[in-house]
Amino acid sequence: MTINVSIILMPGFALTSFSLTVEAFSVANLVHESEIYNCSIFSGSIDPSEKCVVSSNGVPIMADKHIIDFDKTDIICLCAYKSAPTYEYDVLSKLLRKHYSSGGEIASLSSGCFILAKSGVLKHSTCTVTDEQKSIFQELYPKITVLDNLYTVSNRLYTCKGGTTALDMMMYIIGLRFGTELTQQISSQFQADRVRTLEEINKSNKYLALRIKSPALGAAIELMESNIEQPYSIESLCEMIGCSVRRLEMIFKKFLGITPNKKYLYIRLKHAYKLIEETNLPISEISNACGFSSHSYMGQCFKNRYGIYPSSLR
Repeated sequence: MTINVSIILMPGFALTSFSLTVEAFSVANLVHESEIYNCSIFSGSIDPSEKCVVSSNGVPIMADKHIIDFDKTDIICLCAYKSAPTYEYDVLSKLLRKHYSSGGEIASLSSGCFILAKSGVLKHSTCTVTDEQKSIFQELYPKITVLDNLYTVSNRLYTCKGGTTALDMMMYIIGLRFGTELTQQISSQFQADRVRTLEEINKSNKYLALRIKSPALGAAIELMESNIEQPYSIESLCEMIGCSVRRLEMIFKKFLGITPNKKYLYIRLKHAYKLIEETNLPISEISNACGFSSHSYMGQCFKNRYGIYPSSLR
């Protein structure tokens, strides 16, 4: 099975995101020892005669075709950065709407979400935007929820913060079809040139595995682990990831066998356990740092979870 990928380059696109995307699919073919991905590059220039597209840092890339000659594909990777908020080309907007409405997938690299929003494709979805352009996006499209994730998965749409997060997003996309064993082999090809701790690698792989099971599951747990001192309500968390409370409860029950509230509690108690063992902080400060209203309440939850009170560890 060969998956057709069409990478559309906008003038001023982000070279890093583009390069990592091409490399991810190329290494996937190499590791799999077959052509599981066939990539074509299209120019998104408003001038149909321009097939050479220049990146934001001045590097020219020669496209295979212009989007006026676009063929049917499985995945569109929309690569944009500079001038993305003001880019307007009806040919591309129609192309994106047609592709998405027919069941195709779209991945936004760096600032492609501006073009997706303008075309109307994002109107029922959440997204992730580059940090520097987040305020601009929210001003232009206030009804679209922007999530503070490395990347967001929403209804066959994938958006990321740009830079190296494009690689994380590609690992998810590849893993959906071919599993985590392949993505781990692909990741190892990149880690030789990246200074990452074992903890970072394990954390990245964990979130990837969770997102492959369910995008909402991975996104929810990532938000839980990033917000321990001031925990979100499950309702707020669901709003941020674009999922109903009932749906999230069903997902957690299916894959973890517990409710979202219970999982969130266990995450906070695990962090408390670590602080108690590895620091000299007072129990009262640890309870506050882990989002508990009082150290006595944390103590009771701790006893229910681990069979001992926090003070027993000291």
